[in-house]
Amino acid sequence: MKNPDLNSTILFLFLVAISGCLQNKDEVEETVSTGKSYAIYAEYARDSNVIMKGGINQRVFNVTEAQSGENIKLEKDGSITLQPGTYRLTGFSIVTMQTTFATATMEHNTDYPGYCLIYPKEFEEDSVVLKHQLGIGTPGTAYDTAPSLFDMVETFDKETQICVGHQSGQALNNEVYLSVYSVEGIGSPYHVFARVAIFEM
Repeated sequence: MKNPDLNSTILFLFLVAISGCLQNKDEVEETVSTGKSYAIYAEYARDSNVIMKGGINQRVFNVTEAQSGENIKLEKDGSITLQPGTYRLTGFSIVTMQTTFATATMEHNTDYPGYCLIYPKEFEEDSVVLKHQLGIGTPGTAYDTAPSLFDMVETFDKETQICVGHQSGQALNNEVYLSVYSVEGIGSPYHVFARVAIFEM
């Protein structure tokens, strides 16, 4: 003979178990959706070789290699918007004199040493940007296509638009390139000249 009380008890416990599973599922989804943001952006050479100008040259990030969350956004001009918070930023920037398969020539007897820097976009003018920089990369040379590296932590108390820039002096004699797409007429979509990885902490 079946026990109606026992059956009712089993059904009640089953429903409680299902309810608990659904509640836990919602909690997991909420945790994922409110996780920390991260992004990796790169600047690939596009269409033609770009001559570097004297002073600060903004890197124009044009490829999103990783993206999660809503607190980091790549803008159309290659700058990056960060929401208030603390972030770790790492990356590199390179410039080069190498546009042929032969060894680069130095007509003006200089290898054009320089470095990259991270700065708020509002201070992009050459005369003031260094006073407001957030971080400066290691020295690099255009002759060796040596990268300038940066690794920093910065806290922003308001929405801030930042840029990564590169400088190698003022008198570059049209010998330094910010990016090279074509080497001796052979183009490549795989030439990466800058990359930044940003992790919200």
